[in-house]
Amino acid sequence: MRNHYIHIKALLILFVSIIQNCSIISALSQKCSIHNAQDCSQLKPLANFWNVPTKDVPKLLHLEEKLITIDSILQPLLNGSYFGGTYIDIKVGQININTIDPSKEYEVRNSSKLRNYLNYLNFKVANNTLFQLNSTFNQIFKFSQNFTTTNCMFSIEPKDNNVVVYLNKDDPKNNRFIEKIENLDPKPIIKPFPEEVENEIIFNSSTLIEKRQLYLYVVGGSKIAAFFENRVKTCSAGFWVKKDDEDYVATAGHCARNIPPIPTFYLINRNYLIGKMEDYVFERNDVGFISKDGDEITLKPILRNKFYMEPTQYLLYYIVDSSDITSRGIHVCKSGYATGFTCGEVLAFDTVYKFDSGKIVNNAITVQLIGNSGDSGGSLYRYHDGDNPSLFVDAVGLYIGGTFNVGAAEPIDKIFDFGYDLVTLLD
Repeated sequence: MRNHYIHIKALLILFVSIIQNCSIISALSQKCSIHNAQDCSQLKPLANFWNVPTKDVPKLLHLEEKLITIDSILQPLLNGSYFGGTYIDIKVGQININTIDPSKEYEVRNSSKLRNYLNYLNFKVANNTLFQLNSTFNQIFKFSQNFTTTNCMFSIEPKDNNVVVYLNKDDPKNNRFIEKIENLDPKPIIKPFPEEVENEIIFNSSTLIEKRQLYLYVVGGSKIAAFFENRVKTCSAGFWVKKDDEDYVATAGHCARNIPPIPTFYLINRNYLIGKMEDYVFERNDVGFISKDGDEITLKPILRNKFYMEPTQYLLYYIVDSSDITSRGIHVCKSGYATGFTCGEVLAFDTVYKFDSGKIVNNAITVQLIGNSGDSGGSLYRYHDGDNPSLFVDAVGLYIGGTFNVGAAEPIDKIFDFGYDLVTLLD
């Protein structure tokens, strides 16, 4: 009887594998580019954020890539004593440049390096310079170490020309910290940041419903779970990575928090073992790596998930490269099991995120996009400007937490710093 069950299960797994591979082949047949925008439905998450038809997204992606290149030339030319940062406005097609001294505009425009890009520059009168904002930022960082705060995030956001602090102002534990930072000059902007709820649930019969389904691929945004006592803690898979020719799943390190040493993770439920997370950190950095030990799961360099605005529609993308975040205002998207595919923009980098546990993560990215508990560890990506941006994406980081419309992410280079290599479709 047992052999009969194993045989049936093997056939079911084979059938699901064929169906999944057919969906991949079908996706590859789609075409979407600047010159052929007939089938750009897979760009819906970004089109929704930019509020444009999907057919307009390829040309905006091409423009955005050009603006990023110009911004990389521009930033080293800006003296922090007079300028307060830059950010890209893709809908206008310009780079906004904050300055306290409008007379300095001539010096920048007169640079031979920018001669061909002057129409893309927009100078805005601002109140704060980067030197001033860095001073406030550094003082806030010291206060965050000396005073108790719960789930706090702060960074320099050029769009606001200020340091923006996200925290829960209604939590009395934050009162002393708030009193200190409100006396700084420039005075930072405080925005609401309710305490994130740990995504743990009591294990009960409702979780068994998912056991009747077959899930073979671990992809970007897959639901991963660790079981302990009578609870299950859920996060999202980030990317397939390798180290010393061994396979791993990269995710957020704090997914192992409050779990007994060497937590074991599964795909959806206990039927599909992924492996142990022995290598993880969630102080200064927030990354973790789950070894592939299970025989019934397969890692794929793809993202597959539901589209948040249309939860019955599933989208699929192929990871072809990685890239660094170097400009504010550019698009960024994530794949997480809780909210699926959502897109938004980069508000800042060099962000500090302090968990309610007191652990501090440095050099993160502030992202404005929809996320929720359970999305932690999910894939952060950007659409690849090329022949078919509706299918090919660049890995740019891991989503590590936040509230419904703003959060933090770890940049992709932190994965590389730990000695892991990203696996792409081209490998």
